[in-house]
Amino acid sequence: MPAVADDYPMGIFGNANMDDTIDEEDIVYVEGIIDGTNEVTELADANYDGEIDEDDIAQIELIIDGEEKELTILDDAERIVTLEMPLDRAVLARMGCGDEALIAMGVTDKVVGVSSGLKDYRPYIAKAGGWMDLPSVGYVYTELDYEKIIELNPDIVFMSAQFVDEVDEKIPDTIPVIALTLDVPETQKVISGLKTLGVMFGKESEADEVVNWIQKYDTIIEERTKDLAPEEQPTFYIETYDDWVTYGSDAWDGKAAAECGGRNIIDGIGLFPPGENGEYTVDPEWVLEQNPDVIFRRVRAQTDLVSEETAKTRLAELEARPGWDEISAVKNGRVYLYVAEMNFAIPNIIGRCYFAKFLQPELFSDLNPREIADEYWNTFMGTEYPEMYVYPEPS
Repeated sequence: MPAVADDYPMGIFGNANMDDTIDEEDIVYVEGIIDGTNEVTELADANYDGEIDEDDIAQIELIIDGEEKELTILDDAERIVTLEMPLDRAVLARMGCGDEALIAMGVTDKVVGVSSGLKDYRPYIAKAGGWMDLPSVGYVYTELDYEKIIELNPDIVFMSAQFVDEVDEKIPDTIPVIALTLDVPETQKVISGLKTLGVMFGKESEADEVVNWIQKYDTIIEERTKDLAPEEQPTFYIETYDDWVTYGSDAWDGKAAAECGGRNIIDGIGLFPPGENGEYTVDPEWVLEQNPDVIFRRVRAQTDLVSEETAKTRLAELEARPGWDEISAVKNGRVYLYVAEMNFAIPNIIGRCYFAKFLQPELFSDLNPREIADEYWNTFMGTEYPEMYVYPEPS
């Protein structure tokens, strides 16, 4: 692997130097492979014919100019899929598989069918895309409507890595299925997905605009927290939807909160065995002993954060747990409810801004996460976000 490789390279064959874009540097890199001065990389075979030669340089030039007839993708399930270009008819068979990104890049008119889960559970996204009246293709956790997917005759079907093989087996080989999961709490993974979609739909500049917006705030967080000593970082405990279940800095919400100016109390403990999704079920007494400075609890906006009244009630229930009146976070009013949606896909950076503000309020006194959230929704989604992200909002 070359030194320039990213942790999450854009998964398009032609991205020879394994970074987050396809450009002249990839041509130079392929020339180096041909000359024997550069190592062969996974994505260097731009036309995917088994050889790295001048034809790959020609394919990269076509991709740069937006004139490629085919595009070969290494998707999130490590599957290699070749697409006929251009892509004019897309089916979003699962929510979180590029829906917000396509809206942000202005590709809503290419979508011809969507998951019923998107309409049912995130209608504000479906409305932002103008997709509420489009055909529904079912819900992956109950039953997908494969007949409808085939009837829509899409150029591409988007699915998560978890279910992509199952879906691929049930529709004709002429309809390509791509595993693309942007509903993750990792900024770099989201950026890679945005860049990939930008090339796929000829919207590179629009994708870059969203990426630059993400990186602006990610850089602020990184620059202000990178030199904090351990004693300057408050300890925190994250609790998921389930009581006494938490995530470390290597999984889900823990990833979003990592490197935001605090120390996760579960990191490096080794006391509790991890579950299959990276979660830890902890002992309530252990949490009391750790005496965290800050506590975050994941809740559902549709039930717990419907109004300020319901939010106050839910927060009071949490703080009334036996012994919690002696925890620093409770005594100092630093217990916060948050919704998972702020940590996934493009809004992942919104979640990180909230975590940074809660953990280091003085360091981020000029940062207003709710204003950043509104900026995202107004600028890229063309609508207002209708729910709370956290309770209470930071001052």
